Amino acid sequence: MSTNNICKFISKINEDNIYTKNFVFEKSEKTFTNTFPENNSIYLVINGKGNLTINGFSYKLTSGKIFYTFQKIPYTIESTDSLKYMYITFNGKRSDELFTRFGVSVKNCVFDGHEGIISFWQNAIIKAGERNLDLISEAVLLYTLGEMAPSNPSDESLLINSITKIIDDNYTDVELNLQTVADKLGYNSKYISRVFKDNMGVTFSSYLTNVRIQNAVFLIEQGVTAIKNVALLSGYKDPFYFSSVFKSVTGKSPRQYIEDIKK
Repeated sequence: MSTNNICKFISKINEDNIYTKNFVFEKSEKTFTNTFPENNSIYLVINGKGNLTINGFSYKLTSGKIFYTFQKIPYTIESTDSLKYMYITFNGKRSDELFTRFGVSVKNCVFDGHEGIISFWQNAIIKAGERNLDLISEAVLLYTLGEMAPSNPSDESLLINSITKIIDDNYTDVELNLQTVADKLGYNSKYISRVFKDNMGVTFSSYLTNVRIQNAVFLIEQGVTAIKNVALLSGYKDPFYFSSVFKSVTGKSPRQYIEDIKK
């Protein structure tokens, strides 16, 4: 396969079901940021190393990893060691249904252990031409989704979904922490901690912190400028501790963030 970048575009699109827009092989030593993606995309890392940052979280990229980016959700792909990857952009009314069926979401978007389909993707893009590109790219997309899906959702996958739902529903509760979630679900907190880190790539504490600080940023941008109120509405009863955490995550204190918005 050629080591040069390859980008092939589909000329005719049917938006009623699911449709692909292009099929790309990319090699990069740079950092790429898309602040407002128009499409969903599925990626397969061919070789090299890099990082994906999306929804406030960072994931390491290595050969054989599949990852997704989503329409209207900003992301950054950083190459740290000759990162090479292929991707297919897609949209259509069936996209959300497929994401739900196979457990793909912005909080569960990176999947390991797919080195076995690298040659399949490479052969597919070589064979794709103007007359069959839509068929081949759609076939690769659907095959990959089907290949990565377990026959039944694993116990750990169901547990992760339960944990993230509790966080999303209760992050404003100042008493919410690893132990309270473990107690609610009837699991040992150490087990919850390990399973969460293994599946999500970040610790429970880091995930909860990011959810809370994202909410704090949203509140500030909506005009809530009393730091004590922002802290309480984001799950922090101590505004001084909240300010410290906010700065460690965003690089700015809440007061600095508020002043920057006013400019």
